[in-house]
Amino acid sequence: MSLADDIRALRDRTFADLNAAHDYYADTITAWDIVLQALAAGRKIGEFNPITGTVTTQIELAAKAPLYVAAQLAESTFQQFISIFENFFFDILRFWLIAYPQNLSGKKVDFKAILEAPDKDAVIFHVVGREVNEILYDRPAGWFAYLEEKVKLGCPTDKEIEQIAEAKATRDVLVHHRGVANKTYEWKAGSLARHKDGERIEIPESYHRQTWELFRKVVGEISDGAVAKIT
Repeated sequence: MSLADDIRALRDRTFADLNAAHDYYADTITAWDIVLQALAAGRKIGEFNPITGTVTTQIELAAKAPLYVAAQLAESTFQQFISIFENFFFDILRFWLIAYPQNLSGKKVDFKAILEAPDKDAVIFHVVGREVNEILYDRPAGWFAYLEEKVKLGCPTDKEIEQIAEAKATRDVLVHHRGVANKTYEWKAGSLARHKDGERIEIPESYHRQTWELFRKVVGEISDGAVAKIT
């Protein structure tokens, strides 16, 4: 496949993954609505979890449903959005650097790695992999600055980069800090911080949807812009 075909295929896979994650979110809400309607109609629904030993009555199940949707479901699918976008970003960057290795002409390579490489392509893959791994640990502003330096796409906007940085900071708190905002979150999120140190992170439906829409937009613009830049 050509570089353009690789980028288009990556874009389409990413769109499909984002759609699937949001469909799971929406379909699960629908499923819970059906369960609650059945409970309201008097249908007896009980649950025994043989793994944890928890017995959930129909009254308890009805009480748990809003929390499951507002917290676990929203948080888990939101984290999926972030992971899908990160995979897209670093895959397209990897594709570009492999296709145009002159972007890394100033990088030093350990002589042992050269001796052990079967051919020039293996050396390129090694250098690109190391470069991408280094960028991975930078802040989102650094990611996009690097992409702009190498590809010169002119997108996303500064505001969109700030929104992505806040979303990633939110994900980091959910994963690493039990969902409670801290000073690190405030620093990473900057002026768009939605919570202060010590507050519980929330993922309201509007924020959940806006984040999904933002990633769809940015994925499309980066992909189309990169294809247009191919020489």
